[in-house]
Amino acid sequence: MKKRLLLTMLLVFSASIIFAQSKITGKVTMAENGSDLPGVSVSVKGTTRGTTSAGNGNYTINASPNETLVFTFVGFKPLSVKVGNRSVIDVQLESDVSELSEVVVMGYGTQSKKVITGAVTSVSGKEIASQPVQSFDQGLQGRVSGVNITTPNGVLNNAPVIRVRGTSSINQSSSPLIVIDGMPINSGDVSAGGYTVNNPLGDINPSDIESVEILKDASATAIYGSRAAAGVMLITTKKGKEGKAKLSYDTWVGATQTFRRFNMLDAQQFMDLKNEASRNAGLADQFFPSYNADGSLVNTNWYDYIYQTGYSQSHNLSLNGGNKDTKYSFSVGYTDQNGMLKKNTFSRMTGRMNVSHRLTDFITIGSNITYANSFNQAPNTGSTGAFSTGGLGRLPLVLAPNVAPYNADGSYNINRSANNLGLGKNLVGPGGYYNPLPDLDLSKFTSENAHLIANIFADFKLYKGLVFRTSYGMDNTQIEDIQFSNPIHGEAGTTNGSAYNTYTNIKQWNWQNYLTYDFNVDKNSFTVVVGTEAQKFTINRWGAGRTNVSDPFFTSFQGSFVNNVVGSNYQSQNGLLSYFGRLNYDFDKKYLASFTLRSDGYSAYAVGNKWGSFPGASLGWRLSEEAFWKGSSISNTINELKLRGSWGRVGNTGVSDFASLSLFGSGLYGSTPTWAFAQAGNPNLRWEQSTKVDVGISYGLFKDRITGELNYYQNNITDLVLAEPQAPSRGVPNNSINTNVGSMVNKGLEFTLNALVLEKKDFTWNANFNISTNSNEVLALANNNADIIASTGGLESSNIVRVGYPVGSIFVIETRGVNPANGQRIFVNAKGEEVQYNHAASSSTRWTYVRDGAVAPAITGSDRKVWGTAMPTFFGGLDNTFKYKQFDLGIFMQFSGGNYIYNGTKAGLRDQRAWNNHTDIINRWQKAGDVTNIPRLVFGDNISNGSANPISENVEKGDFIRMRNISLGYTFKKGLLEKAKISSARLYAQVQNAFLITGYTGADPEISTNRGSNIAPGVDRNSTPQARTYTVGLSVNF
Repeated sequence: MKKRLLLTMLLVFSASIIFAQSKITGKVTMAENGSDLPGVSVSVKGTTRGTTSAGNGNYTINASPNETLVFTFVGFKPLSVKVGNRSVIDVQLESDVSELSEVVVMGYGTQSKKVITGAVTSVSGKEIASQPVQSFDQGLQGRVSGVNITTPNGVLNNAPVIRVRGTSSINQSSSPLIVIDGMPINSGDVSAGGYTVNNPLGDINPSDIESVEILKDASATAIYGSRAAAGVMLITTKKGKEGKAKLSYDTWVGATQTFRRFNMLDAQQFMDLKNEASRNAGLADQFFPSYNADGSLVNTNWYDYIYQTGYSQSHNLSLNGGNKDTKYSFSVGYTDQNGMLKKNTFSRMTGRMNVSHRLTDFITIGSNITYANSFNQAPNTGSTGAFSTGGLGRLPLVLAPNVAPYNADGSYNINRSANNLGLGKNLVGPGGYYNPLPDLDLSKFTSENAHLIANIFADFKLYKGLVFRTSYGMDNTQIEDIQFSNPIHGEAGTTNGSAYNTYTNIKQWNWQNYLTYDFNVDKNSFTVVVGTEAQKFTINRWGAGRTNVSDPFFTSFQGSFVNNVVGSNYQSQNGLLSYFGRLNYDFDKKYLASFTLRSDGYSAYAVGNKWGSFPGASLGWRLSEEAFWKGSSISNTINELKLRGSWGRVGNTGVSDFASLSLFGSGLYGSTPTWAFAQAGNPNLRWEQSTKVDVGISYGLFKDRITGELNYYQNNITDLVLAEPQAPSRGVPNNSINTNVGSMVNKGLEFTLNALVLEKKDFTWNANFNISTNSNEVLALANNNADIIASTGGLESSNIVRVGYPVGSIFVIETRGVNPANGQRIFVNAKGEEVQYNHAASSSTRWTYVRDGAVAPAITGSDRKVWGTAMPTFFGGLDNTFKYKQFDLGIFMQFSGGNYIYNGTKAGLRDQRAWNNHTDIINRWQKAGDVTNIPRLVFGDNISNGSANPISENVEKGDFIRMRNISLGYTFKKGLLEKAKISSARLYAQVQNAFLITGYTGADPEISTNRGSNIAPGVDRNSTPQARTYTVGLSVNF
């Protein structure tokens, strides 16, 4: 009886609870923009009752008035709400920045940021998605500590120069390894000829990127072994998320213009000053006016015929969603950009498909596939030849302004027999320089890609925490380079036209198999990764050329030509086989350790030297997790403090594919087949190695309102591969054999600070700051530490590699202004003596000592001295984001300095041959007592300005502050969008490269004429300037 009574009471009590509960409905949205949040976990606190929000953010749950609802979602702060007597409860979740950055992608896995002991920086894809750049790496400039990124010039899709913690080699690559969704890919300019640059990283749609991680120290990079000397950049594309399908559309349109043009002499100034220079040289006037049909003076601004306002557009459509078993993310994109240079265009069509599916509780399969078709077009900009007489970076600086581009009848103003611009009424002209219009109108230079990056994978859960992954990936690129030079005038004017077509097929496959085991023993946490990787790279290139077109009608290779010539033909391959392992350990999230070992076998080395081992180790201590810290008052201020240190050794595989072998090359002697000794091999050749030491502090203040890091690093680079000179009597090609003989070191500091500066009801202010330093020193070179002199365009040698100095230092002849007494440039010879130059004197007496006027030996290249480093010694960025209600304002500044630039363009702008000049020569020396830095003008003088030999007058400091990006956005209120079934929409406008603060007088202090050269950085010679871009965009989520 008692049991029945007890059971009855229990049933009545349970029923009362059930009937006390009521149906609660509501919607979950994002606090920052009102977007619906699907997949949010909604539970009743203290019970097992729960649900998740639907695709539109709506939820339904039963709860009683005295209960509490708990809302949780990855990347957002949890929220608890008392039910009370409400039946509808709408909530907004705030983003949790610390949680979003909690997990960081590492090589062959992920790791919690709080327990990472290596130097890793993560950048969200949101920071670069809407920027009007061609490749994602351009959007990273100034955003990552320890990573210096330089855009060589304003030509579209020109690959940026990326340096992670300095230059890591002399003759081999200093660019980081690029890995996309776990697949290492090919990078660098893949154009095989002509004047068009082609960066394969431009085939990756920035809108498809979820995050970019940069691995900098040996602890983080050692897992990539022989490919990690220059750092590793990991790109993760967007993946599907559980929830209702979400459709997103992003678009922008923009306009691009030149930035910082030079002030050139107009026609009258040009004639006056050039005739003055002629008279000073003892010649008659040689420059005279031409007139237009209306009687006005011909006054040509050649910039107007070469540059334009280029208009661009970009469109991206993506679909993301899934359930607990299948997740997907699809996207398509189209970009069409017209640059500031006429006939410089970049277009890209992309498609991406990332899918994962859980077959069983133990097996998950998936794929990440990206396909891109990119089209690059550019005239001869000078990017591939600094001294090209047809380079559009140079022509507007040298062509005479008193000469018209067209004749009176509308034809091109050209001298066909000499293949020059017509002289007009001038008696002399800048010999060899072309009228740019025929090439712009009639010639064609393009490079087109078909690029597939794909991998498929399968995960097998073998045991609790134990997962085996196999992944097969490919990176296949087909490139077609087309070059047609018109027969009328320009590059092929003397050969009556030419056509060159080249086809390149680059294939790389990569197969990875590895086990990951995560397990805990009490407070001890372990993650073990062991695996193997195999990779093969092949390249095949073939092409041909044709000259002397039979009829002007033909404008392609397929037309009729008289002559056929050999084109660019090449083939090669290499292979890599690897074994790797890593152990990550932590005790109670306080004491941290990581150990890595990789063994790589590379086909380029001889038997006995093919294999190398690359270890890495790091330790960390989270003081803030200690009881003494948590119990002290300091924990209220410093809530997170981690000390860490690492050591490791990595390698560089940048040698040629058959570097260890002695090779013969085939050819023809007349019509007879021949063989010739082409390469002296070195069977002892081995990896270049980088031994890295890193110590750092990570901190969080005021409950992570302020976070950041401070790091010190030292990278000792040994076994640098250099050409060891050989006696000519040995008959060795190039009289040298590649040998491991060089060494150098990089040292530096990195500091980052991220802060939620201000947070009010309707206003927030976030700031991110980073600054880095780097110093480089060459320690050893070949041939008893003999200097390596580097040249620009094969004509100007303004850089040197010398022991005791930074690699590629500026190397020039010292000058000390202009002698006020006679207007002659003062040079300093190797003995420290002042020598002056007078171009108007006879050739035997042009060089005289300043002290007494006696004839002096001529100044030569042997009088040069090291002037300073060409690489920035400090750089960084400051990013501020302000939000007020629906408005957001972003202001991002980049800075760099401590380096010198050789402004070779200045030499040309002051050259006293028949070239136009910068307006600064108006301030030339004219009479005794004049104090100026411009010598007396003498026609034909190319010594005083530095055209013949690089001089210190043209060396300038490279410090700058650039307003890289300013953006202003408005997020529409949700009520305005519901009728259109739109969950969120943001309208924005931005300016890229808004302004520049610098003392540098050249086109731009970031220009790098020699692009990625390790030994000739910091040179500005006839490069096109940078561009400024204005865009307006819209982002819509459905």
